[in-house]
Amino acid sequence: MPGECLSHLSSIPERGSSKSISQRSSAVSMRLAASHAPPPLPSHGMSNNGTTVPARGRSTSPIRRPNVLTLRRAPSRTFAPLVMPTDLLDTPRLTHPRLNLAIHLSAPIFMGGATVEGEIHVGIDGGPFQTRRKSTAGLALSKISATLVGVERCKGRQDMFRALSSDLIDAAHPPPASMAPDPGPDTTWDVQPSSSTLPFRLDLPVVMGPPPYKSKKVGISYWLCTLAEFEIYGKKHFVRQSREVTVLTVHDPEKALVNLSSPLLAVDEMPMSKRSSTRTVKLTAGLHRQTWISGYPIFVDMHIDNKSSKDVRKVELQLEKTTLFHNYPAPSTNAVSADVLRLPDHRQTEIVVRKDLADGFQGVVSLSQDFRTCQLELPTGLVSIETGRFFGIRYFLNVQITCSFNKHLKVQLPITIIHPNSIDIPPNSLAQVAASIEHKHRNHSSTSGTGSPYRYRAGQAFTAARRQSYLQLRKDTLGSTEMEELTRTLEGSPRRMALRLGESPRKTKVARRQSANVLGSSSRSSHQHLLPRSSFDTMTNTKYSMPRSSFETVRPLEQRGSPQRRVSRGPRSSLERKVLKGLRGSFETSGPRLQRSTSGLAFDDSDKENYAPK
Repeated sequence: MPGECLSHLSSIPERGSSKSISQRSSAVSMRLAASHAPPPLPSHGMSNNGTTVPARGRSTSPIRRPNVLTLRRAPSRTFAPLVMPTDLLDTPRLTHPRLNLAIHLSAPIFMGGATVEGEIHVGIDGGPFQTRRKSTAGLALSKISATLVGVERCKGRQDMFRALSSDLIDAAHPPPASMAPDPGPDTTWDVQPSSSTLPFRLDLPVVMGPPPYKSKKVGISYWLCTLAEFEIYGKKHFVRQSREVTVLTVHDPEKALVNLSSPLLAVDEMPMSKRSSTRTVKLTAGLHRQTWISGYPIFVDMHIDNKSSKDVRKVELQLEKTTLFHNYPAPSTNAVSADVLRLPDHRQTEIVVRKDLADGFQGVVSLSQDFRTCQLELPTGLVSIETGRFFGIRYFLNVQITCSFNKHLKVQLPITIIHPNSIDIPPNSLAQVAASIEHKHRNHSSTSGTGSPYRYRAGQAFTAARRQSYLQLRKDTLGSTEMEELTRTLEGSPRRMALRLGESPRKTKVARRQSANVLGSSSRSSHQHLLPRSSFDTMTNTKYSMPRSSFETVRPLEQRGSPQRRVSRGPRSSLERKVLKGLRGSFETSGPRLQRSTSGLAFDDSDKENYAPK
């Protein structure tokens, strides 16, 4: 009996402390909250270097012709480290008198989906023309790597949201012969005084994060850092150099400049008299699309309905920038982050640009209306920043009218401002970005079940907007000739001419006469063999309805035993196919959804297609 009790108690699982559960859940929430701007990187179970980014080739230049005999090939493996190199934030530069590094970039701007290319110049002990003294200790080089990081800064605090690395010299890539006399596969190499050039290439995913931005209190920046590890007398030393670069995320060309499915409107009304509620001034402002390009003009439609006894004297357009500050990270679950539920701790608002409608605007007199399209020039250097760890930036277009000294009416429309090169890709990186975009769309089509191929071309963002507008126009304004031919085709359809039970001979005769007028004499002769549903008995002078079974006597002998077949409609005409295809395409095409920032311009599928296992 006691043994049975002991065995029963041993089968009960041991109680664990809730402290480990809370620590594990907090660690998961902190890890999810840290990946705010770019999508999280999936893990493929790699041991040391995390996930890898597939190579898209090199950027193309019309004049560059590399000499493969003298130029060292850059390693093509780019990976995301499992641990963020946060020490770069505190020590972006480390020096040593015996080894120096210098970074040279191949372009001033780099795009997501392309590559960051350049060269690292390594000088050891003053160069090849310097003679090392016998008393000088040897220098054993172990590793040289290049890392690209994205940093968010706000009021003295910093957070790293992106890191991509590539090893230039390691066990798989020994140093060149000019640097090490015996460049064999090893963990360390005894190097000699030399001056070498190491080309590097970092493959970037399509979605890199927010664009670069600078202000007095906040900022987004990308830094390219190179690190050299070496030993002297068995003691490790490090040399690091950092340089700021410009990296932009490529937006989906099918969403960037496409109109919304329905216009974005803001309406407000202001009473002008306390005695009568009908004396009001109504202001309506609307936008066809929400995304606009920095440095380009923005167009807004405005309607003023003045039913009061006073005149509308002034109309002003304002571009308002709102910066949201957060002191605490966004809460999250194991599946999704609850960033939309986080309220800002502080908000800073400023008017970036103002414009009064002075040219050609004489005001809106009482009991009149005015409709016009207004233009506002956007300054350069403005971008919308998705809410990250510390801050987020949004823009609003304000339309304000003035009726008297203290009578103002204002409406506000949210807009998204993007960098011009986010959709106008530089020519040198166009082939790489096109391959990445086609890869994204191909994977999204396979998951959605369409399986349709996608081919990206230069200026796809502009052609997609024109195609969507053209299809919408065809759906709204179908030509009268096409409508008449489509009506004749539908009127002559056998379904419409099918006789129903219980119809009188007069209705049947009228229906036949109408169909004969539409289809012609050939259609009239082809339907003479049909018998009406109700007939007249000449013997008894009475009217009776023919049963359904009696139709078997009318059909030919070879068809009496088979079931009734539906009369084939015949092939559609080319115009009908064209009209139906246009209508079907216009119904399938829909504009992008409203977005708070540039997150609504990203691709539908996740970012996992940009990463491949080792």
